[in-house]
Amino acid sequence: MIGREKELAIVREHVRAGRNLAVVGPAGVGKTALVREAVPGARYCADSSTVKTVCESLGFHAPDNIARKRALLRATAGGTQCFVFDHVGHVTPKLLSLLELIHESHPMIVVTRSLAWKEVGHLKMILWDFDTLELRNLPEREACRLADRETARLGIKVPAQDLWRLAHGHPGRILELCAQATKGRYVSAQLLDLDCRIAKLRPA
Repeated sequence: MIGREKELAIVREHVRAGRNLAVVGPAGVGKTALVREAVPGARYCADSSTVKTVCESLGFHAPDNIARKRALLRATAGGTQCFVFDHVGHVTPKLLSLLELIHESHPMIVVTRSLAWKEVGHLKMILWDFDTLELRNLPEREACRLADRETARLGIKVPAQDLWRLAHGHPGRILELCAQATKGRYVSAQLLDLDCRIAKLRPA
């Protein structure tokens, strides 16, 4: 992963040591890609919104939540496994009860936009032993490397510096701009950015 070597090492070290980790950052910054690359063998939950979606995302299907929880806990008992809970939002008390049971026996990685109470809700109750890894936008050098790789893959010619500037180093936005460029929309993206900059210069 371009520009995320340090973060990859941090995630892998936490998994190796059996320590809990919260990966935090805005949408599109690369949180999911990071954890999937760092921990390919983890029990990965793509939908962490409810007890039902958690259990089913982890492969446990049953008629009701009680049966789902029992199946999950029975299958993961007697050993230590790393769990990754992606796209974590506002955690309800019911979901917290399941996460607490997993937290008691297994290391966890939670992936979310923010650790604020309004964002994660009752998840705050088990975060006392979690370290936090915050993903930020890429610096210029790494953002340009990503842009160069993507433009080469797509067979388009767009200056990497332009993509870095327009996206402000945001990886997801760089990829989005490259996709737009393949459809002839790159100039409109430039003009939109210029309009925003002009608006900021106008007196209030």
